[in-house]
Amino acid sequence: MRIRSYKPEFWSSEDVARLDWHTRLLFLGLWSYVDDNGVGRDNERLIMADIFPLEDDIPETLARVSGGLRKLAEGNLIMRYQGGDGKNYLCVTGWRHQRIDHPNQPRYPLPPGVISEDMTYRGSRESLARTSRLEQGNRGTGEQSKKTSRRKPKASDAAPREDVEKLCRHLRDRMVGNGCNEPTITKKWRDAARLLMDKDGRTFDQVLACIDWAHNDEFWRSNILSMPKLRIQYEQLRLAALKKKPEAKPERITFGGGDTQEWEM
Repeated sequence: MRIRSYKPEFWSSEDVARLDWHTRLLFLGLWSYVDDNGVGRDNERLIMADIFPLEDDIPETLARVSGGLRKLAEGNLIMRYQGGDGKNYLCVTGWRHQRIDHPNQPRYPLPPGVISEDMTYRGSRESLARTSRLEQGNRGTGEQSKKTSRRKPKASDAAPREDVEKLCRHLRDRMVGNGCNEPTITKKWRDAARLLMDKDGRTFDQVLACIDWAHNDEFWRSNILSMPKLRIQYEQLRLAALKKKPEAKPERITFGGGDTQEWEM
């Protein structure tokens, strides 16, 4: 038995409404009974065993299955036929409306005169379309592969940079030293440190000194708690440092603590 789906319109279908309740239930059960191509053995005992395995009155259940199959065939909801192997089969009509994403290999033959496209379903048709497009691209000019090869490498594709890692670790250590929980160094941290140097034009020593100054300051130490925040507030920190160091030369400020760092203005 297989998992199938049905649309809510099933219950308001005039073709289904003409059936008695037992036959409607049988029809739904057949959807799980048949293979992924909508075909199954037309054998009342096999159908009963799969769909109604717990019925106590076997003769009555067989009679209802037999009568239900006849009504479904008369209503053109199933097709009953004999295969080339001499066995009887049934096929649920309109099976192409079922969505089957990974269909199994069919075990039973389709009705005479019906080709596979007539009984196909959206899942396989979409897969074939995608496969066809990929094959055409590979057989054609190879434009897809050229576009891929021309892709401009992103900065994030590069190997980890030691200067970026040192800045991130230094900010983390200063935060922990000030009583903060140890933060996680994320990709956003690394990107901010890299952009500070590569895009904003700050040197490694300038950023390092900025971290030290911020975390030596009673106000800023509680505000600069990530590398992205440091980059956003860098200019504000520079101006704050200038204001608090009026005696320094106009073009540079010297930060204390550990190795002497200079932050060029």
